[in-house]
Amino acid sequence: MRRKLLSALCALCAVTLPLFGGEEIALGEKDFRLGRFSVDGGTFSVSHDKGVFTVEIPEQPGISNETRGAILDLPLEKLLGKGLQIRCEIRCRDIETVKGNPHSGGKILVYNSKAKVKNFFVSPRFKGTRSEWVPLTLFCNFPADIDDAQIVFGIQQGWGTLQFRNVSIEEFPIAPVSDIVLPEGFKCEYTSRVLSDVPRRGVMSPVWPQFTEDDIRELAAWNVNLVRYQIVGGCPDVKNIAVYRKWFNDALAHLEKLMPLLKKHDIKVIVDMHHVLGGRYGKDAAAAKADSSHFRIMHETEYRDAFIKIWQETARRFKGNPQIYAYDLCNEPIQHGTVPYSFWNLQYDAAKAIRSVDPEVPVMVESNHMASPVFFEMLPMPLSNIIYSIHMYAPGEYTHQGVGDLSYIKTYYARRFDYRDAGWNRSRLAESMKSVRKFQQKYGAKIQAGEFSVAVWAPGGAGYLDELISIFEEYKWDWTYHAFREWEGWSLEHEGSPDKIRKAEKDTDRKQVLLKYFKQNKKR
Repeated sequence: MRRKLLSALCALCAVTLPLFGGEEIALGEKDFRLGRFSVDGGTFSVSHDKGVFTVEIPEQPGISNETRGAILDLPLEKLLGKGLQIRCEIRCRDIETVKGNPHSGGKILVYNSKAKVKNFFVSPRFKGTRSEWVPLTLFCNFPADIDDAQIVFGIQQGWGTLQFRNVSIEEFPIAPVSDIVLPEGFKCEYTSRVLSDVPRRGVMSPVWPQFTEDDIRELAAWNVNLVRYQIVGGCPDVKNIAVYRKWFNDALAHLEKLMPLLKKHDIKVIVDMHHVLGGRYGKDAAAAKADSSHFRIMHETEYRDAFIKIWQETARRFKGNPQIYAYDLCNEPIQHGTVPYSFWNLQYDAAKAIRSVDPEVPVMVESNHMASPVFFEMLPMPLSNIIYSIHMYAPGEYTHQGVGDLSYIKTYYARRFDYRDAGWNRSRLAESMKSVRKFQQKYGAKIQAGEFSVAVWAPGGAGYLDELISIFEEYKWDWTYHAFREWEGWSLEHEGSPDKIRKAEKDTDRKQVLLKYFKQNKKR
């Protein structure tokens, strides 16, 4: 779990920033730059009242491109090498912008500077009037070589009124990637097994014991040609290696029974260790391992070795089977700081063990921080047929609205809202995946969108899925939707609200979007 760093701004604007190492820095109204400031010959004001910050900028058609508003200087010495997730609620009144700049408007803007050359992390833009509070999330990171950092809540090249409240900041420590040195100009290598395959578009399976031949026939009717087979749920004890190994092998045996029908319909399979061996540390673990996000396989040699052995045995079991799209080694790894076995080296060692048995089978690896494209920080692996997977749920406050009882959901999801209401569109979706796209182009890497979804009840879900998949298609990424007949809240075949989900009487608009793309699938 991410550690909370900045508590919600209360009515008195008393906030604490518990930073790494247990130190706390008290923040209050004085820590934001408030008051009246000059702006291109005029003035703007930033004020605070009962937990609400207000930025007011008078109409000035000739206003410069600078973003003006409430500024929070961040304690850089505590942030280097870290990442942050910033949340707040925003509303606006009568925001207008200078014509010709599509990037202007009300926003959150994070500056990271190196020798005064600034890097920016920018939230969606707000224009016009929105009387309701809109939840907003922004991710950013702080490389070790920057020299200052600040957050601006304000208006770029425009005027009007912007208000924000309930600001929170959470840590995303950025782990070291790897000590491997790649040759200059390195490019990923793929054999004909990958290069000659058709585009793969599909879904994630239900929890594995519930995946049936009838499900496969239904997916064949949808023209699906890829399934991410989730080995998840029902393991008696993930910490007991022998028990886990038996459970995992039972899942593989179940898959083997389904394989003839999968082959008949040319549906390839991603074998997904979704419930990872060893699980995660709980709250009662030793201090060095106290964060529940840490995987045991990253800390303890016996789990690490068993993890690699299980994958080697799996490769031996399915050697030569052309229906295997890839082995997905570790679902959504999370590594905070330095660990004995990093998320990258762990997967690399497992991939090499697989290669010692099967020199061609594709291996799928995921990046740190739950395979989020926002924090995609990977080096390619110097092995052939490595596929790099991302899980795309941005913006999370939209896709996960009403899902579960997480604290941030309770805070922000009092009402239903469309992703466009939160300032997102196709361009913003593409922007959130730009690091993955750059990786693909730089190294010639094959990318697979292993998970993406939106809650059944989220307004505009069909439009969101359509725009997101269109980006996958543009970039030539294979993809699997989360999920088919797993939980009704993600189901393409259900509709309703969190407290009343029902089977749809006809195809939902979200299912229609997926079917539109499945129609493009070709069979070998």
